[in-house]
Amino acid sequence: MKRTRGVIRRKRVPAVDPRLRSNQILWRYLDLAKLLDFLKYGRLYFERGDKFTDKFEGTFTESVRLEIIKSYKDNDINFTYEEFKKRLRERVYVNCWHRGPDDNMAMWTIYGGSSPSVAITSTVGKLKEALEKADLSHFVSIQKVSYIRHWRDPKIDINPYSKIFAYKVRAYDYEKELRAIIDRVEEDFDSGKMESGMYVTVSRSQLLRSIVISPEAPIWFRKLIREIIQDYDLDVDIHKSRLDTLPI
Repeated sequence: MKRTRGVIRRKRVPAVDPRLRSNQILWRYLDLAKLLDFLKYGRLYFERGDKFTDKFEGTFTESVRLEIIKSYKDNDINFTYEEFKKRLRERVYVNCWHRGPDDNMAMWTIYGGSSPSVAITSTVGKLKEALEKADLSHFVSIQKVSYIRHWRDPKIDINPYSKIFAYKVRAYDYEKELRAIIDRVEEDFDSGKMESGMYVTVSRSQLLRSIVISPEAPIWFRKLIREIIQDYDLDVDIHKSRLDTLPI
């Protein structure tokens, strides 16, 4: 357990954003290769913070940047803001989900990758339980992403600093994203080279709520997915996207 600037955090116990409901439905859109990886190894991939293509990922607002610079100067710390930001982004790992009761065509197109794709669904509560049972030796949180205009210098909550990854630039607000965040900043701040990503093994049956097949997937793909799930002996609902139904 650790108190970080007034916030108590415990390793192995995911801290959940109070704005989230336990029964909030989550979606993770996957191509076939990623689905097979999840089914075979029962693992979720966490991307390192500096590996995202969005240049605003893990960047602070102007007022926060100035506060950090001032703190270093006032405390005679021989360390630059640029080096701090670099180390922070290399020591936070992120797993992304889409929030909402229904699937989203934009998400199918961008993250499904092709018409033969699927989405696994879960809930905030299921994700929390799965990560807790994964027994990670790190600080973990589940955060609802807020979308901001960094250039307008909005007030943001960065307690702890890894929470900066719960903010994204407003251009991505269509994603309605939720993030599971692994924070290794304090424990590995002076470590050398960090791995480019982390796999976290979870219970598939505990995490899964359902598997949804892309609305544009051909019939042979739907049959294949059902056969694959049977091979892994998973008792999980499999159904087509509602976007594939015929309108009345």
